[in-house]
Amino acid sequence: MKKIITLSILSLLLISCASTKQYKKFTATDQISQDKARIYLIRTGNFGGFIKFDVYQNTKDNLIGAVGPKSYLCFDSPIGENKIIVKAESEKIYTINAVAGKTYYLRLVPKMGVNKARVNFELLSNEEGIKEARKLKSPKMYYTE
Repeated sequence: MKKIITLSILSLLLISCASTKQYKKFTATDQISQDKARIYLIRTGNFGGFIKFDVYQNTKDNLIGAVGPKSYLCFDSPIGENKIIVKAESEKIYTINAVAGKTYYLRLVPKMGVNKARVNFELLSNEEGIKEARKLKSPKMYYTE
């Protein structure tokens, strides 16, 4: 009986997934403004699927959204230095020196942590980023702009 309960709990953990929510305007279908850059945060795998990654831009007061497995966030950002802060078990920061009119694709790579997943970043080429984003679910929008 203990084996059945343990297997049931493990199965639920493996198939349950955190959903992706975006709190800043989703801009994937809009033309990029010439005074902004576009940033995609892509999470391609299922590893750590029940853990969402909270994403902030520059400060923890500027919540972009939460990324679940096999999905992405997309938003426009001011040109210049932008810090992408991702919080899972610990915080990880990636700095982009955004150029006007350019699109950046940043893959969030889950890593095994002590209690939860941790995250690393991988900058993708535009070609690879477009290819990956097309395979993924877009976020549920919760923005108020």
